[in-house]
Amino acid sequence: MTTPTELEHLLDVSLNLEVVLPGPTMRLGELLELSEGSLIKTGRQAGETVEVLAAGSLVGFAELADAKGRFAVRMVRFQAGGR
Repeated sequence: MTTPTELEHLLDVSLNLEVVLPGPTMRLGELLELSEGSLIKTGRQAGETVEVLAAGSLVGFAELADAKGRFAVRMVRFQAGGR
């Protein structure tokens, strides 16, 4: 069995986190009409739950939040074992 001291050297490993915001379905013609500055509505609002991935694996779920005018997420549940 692995002990916490055996894993200590891994605690400084950096992982990319991703928050998955499901987007709308678009027709190809609509996609081709997009330009820089185009807005795509996610259909999600503050307080709704989204997936959080670390290095491409599901690690949990979070609520969308507003942190003084910036988007943020608040972890609400962790996923055991990943995807």
